Amino acid sequence: MSILDRLLSTNHQLHVDEEKHIQVNKILTALIEDGIDKLHIVADYDYTLSRYEKNGQILPTTFGVIESCDKVRLPDNTLLRIKADELRLHYHPFEMDVHMSVEQKIPLMIEWWRAAQDLLISCNITKSMLFDIVKESQMEFKDGVNEFIARSLKDKIPILIFSAGLGDIIEIFLEINVPAFRLQEHTPTESTHIVSNFMDYDSKSFHFTGFKDKLIHAFNKNEYEIYDTPYYNQIKQRPNVILLGDTLGDVGMIAGMKNLQNILKIGFLNNYNETKLKVYKSVYDLVICNDQTFTIPNQILDEIQK
Repeated sequence: MSILDRLLSTNHQLHVDEEKHIQVNKILTALIEDGIDKLHIVADYDYTLSRYEKNGQILPTTFGVIESCDKVRLPDNTLLRIKADELRLHYHPFEMDVHMSVEQKIPLMIEWWRAAQDLLISCNITKSMLFDIVKESQMEFKDGVNEFIARSLKDKIPILIFSAGLGDIIEIFLEINVPAFRLQEHTPTESTHIVSNFMDYDSKSFHFTGFKDKLIHAFNKNEYEIYDTPYYNQIKQRPNVILLGDTLGDVGMIAGMKNLQNILKIGFLNNYNETKLKVYKSVYDLVICNDQTFTIPNQILDEIQK
């Protein structure tokens, strides 16, 4: 039985386009034969590494961690959550609409991200507030993500977390939940790198004033964002990549990356319907439906690490 057939037989939530079956199995076989020394990982964060729902409740994104905190209020003392929810209800359907082109979505995503930034700025958030906000939040990893990251760090497999969310929140959450991530800052070569929207603060008041560098949204995750970074230098001799995402735009995280040989694209379809599944199967090699675990990526890593 092939590696792909084994995965399909033990994971009912895993789907593959029938026309891609042979090619996907070839990719999996090549990743296994080449081993960990030629592998790197590129992953989205929100609802890819983080959990989408628990007991029927939708969990927060990195933006949502701040937006859902009762301590964070607008100048008129209104909860930030109320205004943020209004934005989400308006813009999120556009982000997930499989019938809209990326070109149509981009200006809407920019509007959303800019509006969210303006709301955050008005709340006088300080850097010192973030740790407690994250610690008290309901954000969780998918089951098995801690293990996946820790194993990758142990074997020095470079990981790029490429997020249109908030990099500060991602860093704090990793430091709290993955001890190996905290330790890597003391090693000569860091394995985990984060490309995201990092917050900038006023040098005197330490209030949030905006984002550093170019805004990253769901549909501009292009590889040029990581040029001239330690991560890019690490992967020059690693032509194999596992890409993990949950939106159609996430496949762009490796666009323009040079010298790739074997690319395995894994998509999490967190809100399943047949129409979405058909589109996701056309874009991703493996589609994992309504699964809040990292069982399948860990099984693949098991095979590569043998």
